[in-house]
Amino acid sequence: MRTGSVSRTATTCAGVVAAVAVLTVAAAQLAVAEAAPVRVVQQQQDDGPPGSSQRGQSQPPAAPVTPGTELADLATGSRAVAVADDEALEQALRDAAPGDVIRLAPGTYEAIEVTTSGTPDAPITLTGPREAVIAADGGYAVHLQEASHWQLVGFSVTGGGKGIVVDGGGENVLDSLSVGETGDEAVHFRSSSSGNVIQRSLVHDTGLEQPQYGEGVYVGSAKSNWRKYGLDGGPDLSMDNRVLENVFQRITAENVDIKEETGGTVVARNAFDGSAISGENYADSVVDVKGFDALVVDNTTTGQSDALGNIIETHVITEPETSGCGNVIEGNRVEGFEPTGELVAVDRKCE
Repeated sequence: MRTGSVSRTATTCAGVVAAVAVLTVAAAQLAVAEAAPVRVVQQQQDDGPPGSSQRGQSQPPAAPVTPGTELADLATGSRAVAVADDEALEQALRDAAPGDVIRLAPGTYEAIEVTTSGTPDAPITLTGPREAVIAADGGYAVHLQEASHWQLVGFSVTGGGKGIVVDGGGENVLDSLSVGETGDEAVHFRSSSSGNVIQRSLVHDTGLEQPQYGEGVYVGSAKSNWRKYGLDGGPDLSMDNRVLENVFQRITAENVDIKEETGGTVVARNAFDGSAISGENYADSVVDVKGFDALVVDNTTTGQSDALGNIIETHVITEPETSGCGNVIEGNRVEGFEPTGELVAVDRKCE
């Protein structure tokens, strides 16, 4: 919920906000592309990241990106585990060890909960084609409960009240997924979940049951939920999470909502959609920044709804030092329509 007055200017505590960059067509296409396969090699083999070409082959130079917004690399696994039904998937998740690559065959699977962790050097990977679908009738479709160092790559997640929820998990990579058709939000990093990234994914069709809670990516928890999800009843310190090069479609609340007391969130080179913004429960912007030290850069918004006002807003909910201020917001733009509000509207308490 939005609180605090909003200044119709584009200034932050760090200075003037500019709109100077365009989301490249290549990045937008990459966001909806099928995931490259995650290769399995011997532990000692040094053969490059998943999907890379043969060692030594020249590659075209990548377009420059804002420092601090680089994509996460996918680690190579050491043991492949093929699954084709719910029983095999449940067993593979129960037995998962660092370095495992669990491969989903095309088909539909029931909702899953993950409680095992990989390691920084040997994450656990769950991968499959878009035709491999984890579907839920309610609750969470994919729940990482205090599970860290996972790579979720390529498959689809549909249904549920929420699509993917990470509670108390760190350094997880969600790459090239399709997540949508949810009752509420699609992806939630919560309960002091830090260092996670969602990248090159399609996030779509949220808020089918409760449009006011249909965020695309939700970081942290509102102050009203700290007793449940905060650290010892205090703030939900979900820090340094990243939202990179994703495509959002038909999102009924904010495409990205960064809650109070969360720091270091990076939102870069995403293609946002404002066409389904509902206006319910103050959901009237594409990005809402209630945290601090966020970096929101080089994003493009298309699609307009009657409820869409400002494109990006900041709000001070607790104290300016830890909520709504000290953020860098630049290089963002709108294409195909003229906003009824500001490109960036900063809470006056930050002035």
